[in-house]
Amino acid sequence: MKPKYTFKFFGAIYFFVFISLWLSPAIAKFNPVVGAETIKLIYGPFHGNLSVDCLTTYAKTGEITKEFRVYARFLDRETLTQLRHWLKTSFESDRVQLYQYTHSPEGEKLLQQLGTVVKTHPQRNGFYALRSALIEAADKPGNSDGWTILEAMQKFPTDNLQINTKELFKLKKFWKESKTASKLN
Repeated sequence: MKPKYTFKFFGAIYFFVFISLWLSPAIAKFNPVVGAETIKLIYGPFHGNLSVDCLTTYAKTGEITKEFRVYARFLDRETLTQLRHWLKTSFESDRVQLYQYTHSPEGEKLLQQLGTVVKTHPQRNGFYALRSALIEAADKPGNSDGWTILEAMQKFPTDNLQINTKELFKLKKFWKESKTASKLN
């Protein structure tokens, strides 16, 4: 009797493997690329999570959801208004233009700077993930309306993107000082 059960067990394994291999191209074909669903906010030892959906709601309606309220209370009205503006802003460039720009020296420098803020891992610059997400966001058929930051987040190649808020404030200060210095020259 023992060989009979062994045969059935191995027959079931063989059948499972066969079906899996047979279906795997179809499954792979219909599985969409992972996009960021969560934003991990990092400030020193503090780590918080915020869903992309609650930012989408805020951008579309101005509603501050319960989840977003935890973080919004640390922002003044002007910053919240700017955030909503940037989340809703449509950038009019197609994937070819974006590809060319992100492969230019200026584009690579900008992505390296942004990659210190937006990361896939705490110790990894988000340069390549940002480049990929931006090009994918701009690659919509009939893209007459352009693409938004939210769409780029949804095309981010990991299920979460990490924002180092300490570095964000440094970068914001640097860009502000650079703008001021360029106006003086």
